[in-house]
Amino acid sequence: MSRSSPRWRRHLLALLGAALVTGAYLLFRPVCAPISEDTLAVFNPPIEQRRETTFYGTAIFRQEDGQWFQCKTWISRQFYF
Repeated sequence: MSRSSPRWRRHLLALLGAALVTGAYLLFRPVCAPISEDTLAVFNPPIEQRRETTFYGTAIFRQEDGQWFQCKTWISRQFYF
């Protein structure tokens, strides 16, 4: 029985490591939300001049097909606007 004990520990550590990696992925995945025209009008400096980046180094403000989006990590979007 003592021989199988380290094997269970390795399996438990591998499972715990996989859970931590999955949790980190889910918490820090990028989520983009459209920005309304009213909000765009009050940006100072204008949104075209902003260069803020996300946790991953990508631009927070992106324009796709004429619509502007604000992209942040999932956890950031849950606790902050």
